[in-house]
This record gives sequence, structure tokens and C-alpha cells, in this order.
Amino acid sequence: MSINMGTSNDSIPIRVLVANTGVCYNITLHSSELTVSNIRRHLAAVVPPSDQILLLGPPFKVPKDATLQSEEVLTSLRLGDEEDSLVTAAQHKDDTSSTTATSANSKQILSTTERSGARRLFLFSKQALSESAPDPPPCELQPMNLNLPTEPGPSPLQSMLKDNANTNTSSQVSQPASSPLHQALEVYERQFMLHLCRGRALADGADLRLSSCRTCVSEQAVMARALRAAVSNLSDHFNGATRTRSEFTATFQEKTAAHSTLLQKFESHLSTLQSMTLHPSLVSVARASGRVMETLLDTVPVDRERAWATQCSTSHQRLITLFGELDTAFSQLGTQASREEEARQDLLAEEEIKELWTDIEGTAQQIRDKQAQKLERLTADHGEVVKLIMSAISQGSAQAAFSPLEDMSKASADILPSMESDDAVLQQLMQKVAHAKTRAMKRMKRRLREVSVSQSSIQRVLSNLTVLREALSQQCDNMIHLEHVSELPASYRSFLSELRRRRAYGAAVTSTSTAMMDRLATLRADEVKNREKFLRGAGRHLMPPFFEILAPTLATPPPLFTPQMPGMIELDTLPDVGLSGDSSVVPGTSSDAQMEGNASAQGGGVSTASSLTTESQPPQQATEKENKPETIIETSATDNMDQATTDQLIVSADENSGNDFIVEPSDHAGAAADAERKTLEYENAVLRQALESMGGKTPRAYIEEARAQ
Repeated sequence: MSINMGTSNDSIPIRVLVANTGVCYNITLHSSELTVSNIRRHLAAVVPPSDQILLLGPPFKVPKDATLQSEEVLTSLRLGDEEDSLVTAAQHKDDTSSTTATSANSKQILSTTERSGARRLFLFSKQALSESAPDPPPCELQPMNLNLPTEPGPSPLQSMLKDNANTNTSSQVSQPASSPLHQALEVYERQFMLHLCRGRALADGADLRLSSCRTCVSEQAVMARALRAAVSNLSDHFNGATRTRSEFTATFQEKTAAHSTLLQKFESHLSTLQSMTLHPSLVSVARASGRVMETLLDTVPVDRERAWATQCSTSHQRLITLFGELDTAFSQLGTQASREEEARQDLLAEEEIKELWTDIEGTAQQIRDKQAQKLERLTADHGEVVKLIMSAISQGSAQAAFSPLEDMSKASADILPSMESDDAVLQQLMQKVAHAKTRAMKRMKRRLREVSVSQSSIQRVLSNLTVLREALSQQCDNMIHLEHVSELPASYRSFLSELRRRRAYGAAVTSTSTAMMDRLATLRADEVKNREKFLRGAGRHLMPPFFEILAPTLATPPPLFTPQMPGMIELDTLPDVGLSGDSSVVPGTSSDAQMEGNASAQGGGVSTASSLTTESQPPQQATEKENKPETIIETSATDNMDQATTDQLIVSADENSGNDFIVEPSDHAGAAADAERKTLEYENAVLRQALESMGGKTPRAYIEEARAQ
């Protein structure tokens, strides 16, 4: 049954199918009013808006305004209307040739595929899904019982006799109209008229019964489609929950396995820390600070970490228990076998609807056609009877009419009983269809309740999964404290490498800045000599305006470059842990240090084989100066100062200008070589640290492994 709810000349028709009853509601909305809220408002008389659940599909989702206003969706909705109209259009075909057409349409009542792209909009009621919802009322099709007339209709003989009397007033009839013969003839006419009236009632009743059965089965088909929509929506929820569960299970098992290993090996980690001694320089620093730390375990708050490990172990077991409960809850959502059994039962219900439709379009349609044919015969017989009677009366031969009338009466005696018998068959079919819809509505209520419970269970399980995910995240944060203990040995080795690299960096920066300052001092000394040469040469012939006006600074020495270099205070606070791979000896006595010392003594601190810079050629002068005794160096510095005092005096043409003494710096080659060596040491420390971080072993371990092979 289709019900129109609002009309408009410029509007978009929307057909809403009620899931629980199969009734169709046609809504017409203007394009600017095509929203979900307006559709809900039009359906408020059917289901309160707060209890409405709309599903549009396939795929079946809760519609949104943008979805409804999409041209593609509107086209697919119209396609769905056209598919259903192919079935319902058969209700309006009354001719006998419609049997073939409806037989073809019967295949379309429940299409088994979605290849057509048609969509439909279904309405579900939350109230009908509740456990306390009453059972649907039994379906009653009308008309179940036909009221057959017991009296014949108006006789056409009286009007026809009056017409004859008016046209033949001068004619004489052999017998009066009220004679017993005429009355006997009228009895035949009354009998045939009664049969005609009863036959017409039966034929009209067949049309009504057929239409009612078609509507009822069509509504059952709508209910079957609505159940498909609900199951499809449930399947989407279930599949989404399954994917979420699978992803979370993989993450949970990975995290909990790592946590379990960490908790089980916690005491062994503490034992490992107990066996690892700190570098002697670190022990000295701790003692200087009033602390006694000899092993890595001494740096760990053991009691607090043990208490924390106990707490983490308890929460770990709680997480395992919650995950087991979650896994059980997922298993209770239904198995593949149970879902296949439900699908099989739904398919059997759809097959029953198809069989009912076949019966209607076959048996019921044939009975309706036969009733129509018999009605045509009754109508023809009654007309023939009236014609015989009028002929007999007009010709005055009433006696001769009794014989053919009696023959016609006997020939049509079985028509009305056969129509009544066929009507009884239609009545039974109506009852069958009505009972089928009653069962379908009850089953629909049960199945939709199962779907609703399943969706609620899925939402509840997903909510529990969210809580468990948050608990796992918190557990991961808590386990970080224990991970610090397990990672402390590796972190300690990285700590030593970091100290070595930073000390190398500080030494490189200090040496590089010293070399730079020496180089600047050398440049300034050269500039002073050049200025003195100019002033004592061509400059002494310049007139005073050149010194006073044109170039006031012509006779002044170059400015002193005294940048404020940042103090390397960090070097004073960083312990000296020696070279990599020799953390157990006193800093400065390792074999690596000796090798580097020998290299610096032989080549000015530069190894051409391992140099990472492009300029690594210190002057031979630096080596010679480093090898001289300290007293000789001091004497040379004193002599240089005296020479600078006597030879580097700038004589100004200005009589008021003062005498500036500029001390020539010592040779900067030694500082540059030292900066080069310190830079190489820093780069070596960086490489060692990178190699150690990638392989987890000190560089010396690789050398020892190579030697062992």
C-alpha cells in the first residue's frame, strides 16, 4: 500500500518504506527542503521522530542531507521506485492478457542482486525494536467475506414494456401483461437477474481479493528488503568491529609480550647492573659530591623500581584478564555458522514470499479471469432472456418462450456454483497470504530485535575495546620506567661516548679559536709593518691636510681584534672517561691515547691516512718549536718583545700623535697544528659514537673480532 503525504507541482518525490509493516509512504518535498529533518517531520504521524531510524542504500547507512541532495542518489531512488512499480502496476490490469505480463513481473518482486544500482529508503522504529514492544496485530485482508445479494436487481422488463406501450398504443396484445404466463416469464428473468447480481458480486470480489493479496505480498517483499538492509548494516558494523579487533589484538599481543619479558627479566637486569662498574673518573666525581657509586645499580632507586615493577605486574595481569573477557565478548557476537544459518532462514522466508506471489499471479489471476468470463456469460444470458421474453410478449406467443428459457436455465445452472467455489479458493488464498504476513511481521520483529541486540553488543564491545586501549596506553607509559632499567647498560655506554665526543668538541673549539687568534695577530703585525713603511717612506712627504682632513686615521695603528670567545665551562664539569673501549683504566693511559700521542709527536698531530679535512699540512716549524725546551721558548718571546719595541714604532707626521707599541705575535703554526689535531679527534669521536650506536659495540670490539678471525 502506498500513501501520499503532501503534494507539490515543483517537488521531488521520496518513497519511504516502513520496515515493520511494509507500507510505503510517498513524500514530496521541494529541492530546497530535501533534508533528513523534513522527512522525519513528515513521518512523525507514523513513527515519532525520536524513535525513527532511517537507512538508505545499498550500502545501507544513515542518510545525511548532502547524500539525499545528491543527483546520483535521487536517480538511484527513482530507479528503485521503477523496479517496485513493475510489480505494483500489475494490480491495475484487469484484462485477461495481463497474465503474461504479470508472470514476467513476478520475477522482479525480490531481486537477488544489486547490479541495477537501485536504492531504497527504509524507516525503522526504535520502539518496535525494544524488548517490551507488543506483538504486531494479525493481518486481516478485506474483503474476507462477500455479501452476495439475495434479491435480484431492478427488472428491465417493466421499463421496456412501458416503452413499448408508449410507442404502440394502438396495437392489441393477445394477453394482458399481468397474465399468469407473463408472470411466469418474469420469474425466469428474475432468476437470471439474481444470478447476474450474485455473479457480479463474486467477480468484483475476485478483483478486490486479488488486489488485496498483491498489496499484502508486496508489503511482505518490502519487509524482506528492510531485513536485508538491517542485516547489511549489522554486517558493516560487525566487519568494522572485526577489523578494529584484529588491529588491536596485534598491537596488544606485541606490547604485552614485550612487557611480560621485561617483567620476567627485571631481577636479571638488576643483577646485570650490579656487575657493571662505573668508570673510575665517575666514581671520583660521585665521591666528591658526597655519594658512593661504584656500579650502575648504585644509580638506580632499587626499592622504588621494585615496587613499581610489582604494580606493573599486577596491572599487566589485569590487562590480560580484560583482554580475555573482550575476546569472549567478541565470540558471543556470533559465529560464521550462526550467521549463515540466519541467512538461510531469511532466504527461506523470501522464497515463501516468491511462492505466494507465484500463487497470486498464477492461481488467483486465473480465478479472477474466469470469474470475469463467467460474469460476461451471465450478463449475456440475462440479456438473451430479456430479449426472448420481450419477443414473446410482443408477438403474443408466451407459451413458446418457456422451452428455450428452461434450456438456458439448465445450461447456466452450474455457473454460479462454480463461481462460488472459485471464490472460496480465493478466500483461502487470502487467508494464506494474511497468515503469511502475520508470521512475517512476528519474524520481522524477532529478527530486528536480534539485529538491534547484536548492534548494541558490538557498540558495547567496541566501547570496552576503547577502554582497554587506553589502559594499554597507560601501561606502556608505566613500563617506560622499567625500560629505563633494562636499557641502562646501553645508555651508559652511549653516555660514555657522549662525554668523549663533547670533550673532543670542547678541545677542538678551544684549539681552533686559539689558532684563529694567532692568525689574526699575525695579520695585524704585517699590517703594522706596512703602515710604518708607508709613513716612513712616501707618507712623510704628505702635507698636514692629508692627515687632518682627508684621512684622519692615516697615521693610526690598526685596531686590536679582541673577540669575547664563550668560555668552555662545560669542559671543567665533564669527567674524563678516556678513550672508547678503555673505560676501566685511568684516563690518559690507554693504548689508544699512546698511539695518538706517538702520531702527534711524529707528524705534528696529523695523520694523513685518517685526516677528514682538506688542509692538513702544518709547517715543520711548529714541530721544531714544540721540541725546544721551555726556557728557550720564553727567551725567544722576550727577545721578540724587545725587537718589537725598537723596530715597530709608528712615527706620525702629527707632532701630537702618541707612540704606539705593537708587539708582534709568535708564530701561529703550532696553534694551527694543534687545532687540526683536535678537530680530527672530535671527528673521530663522532664516528666512534655513530658506529657504536649502529652496532651496539665499541669500535675496539670490531677490531678484536677481526683479529680473532
